Amino acid sequence: MTDTIGAADDADIVDFLSAVTDVRRMISNLTLPVARKRRISERALGIIFLVHAGLDRPGLLIEYLNVLPSTITSDVEKLVAAGLLRRTPSPTDRRVIKLEVTSRGIATQQQSLGKLHEFFRAGAAGVSLAELHTCIATLRKLSGAPQPVVPNPLRQTGTIDHP
Repeated sequence: MTDTIGAADDADIVDFLSAVTDVRRMISNLTLPVARKRRISERALGIIFLVHAGLDRPGLLIEYLNVLPSTITSDVEKLVAAGLLRRTPSPTDRRVIKLEVTSRGIATQQQSLGKLHEFFRAGAAGVSLAELHTCIATLRKLSGAPQPVVPNPLRQTGTIDHP
């Protein structure tokens, strides 16, 4: 018996997919009410996080999310109309449109993070910080990207207050 992932059988892979789906469902259950309150989709809420992290051009979002340009165009239109994002021309190239998160968008992001923070305080109280960091590192290894593809602005500028 080997201790490498290559030894995983179908049952292990199904268990992994089930666990990932459970985590995705948990995140959705916590953040979807925030998105619905703003009348946006979960993906649009994710776009706010991505723009805040530095994926500030539609082309970067299309590439990262692996969606059609029309999907990003539609989501960005809704986010701009909701006052959560704004478009600004690049100062170096007027043909390039950059996206910025508005103060209302940041408030929405903080509300969503607050819901997740509540879960980590209560629902995941039995998970140590070391276990969480090990889980994150393992997921990054599995994704083939040992370093985050999307930078974490909270690691660069300090922490955010949680409600």
